[in-house]
Amino acid sequence: MKVEFLLDVLKPHQPDSYIVAKELMKVTGVSRVSVKVDELDQKTASLHIHIEGSNLSFEEITETLAMNNCALHSLDEVICEEKD
Repeated sequence: MKVEFLLDVLKPHQPDSYIVAKELMKVTGVSRVSVKVDELDQKTASLHIHIEGSNLSFEEITETLAMNNCALHSLDEVICEEKD
């Protein structure tokens, strides 16, 4: 099953968004990660992260975010689609 998650995430300036995206790509089943900076202040960045893949583990995704000092604010969208 193809799954997509749109996450609202808060992270410190380090690690940078590229590192977070690379780490999320290592999660089992992830085929695409898109990171968009929504808001930036002196110490943190608010990100919208779009993750796509097959049979994704939301738990593994949240663990990866936590290991990179990121806090999940909300799961804003979930799309599940059967593959043909």
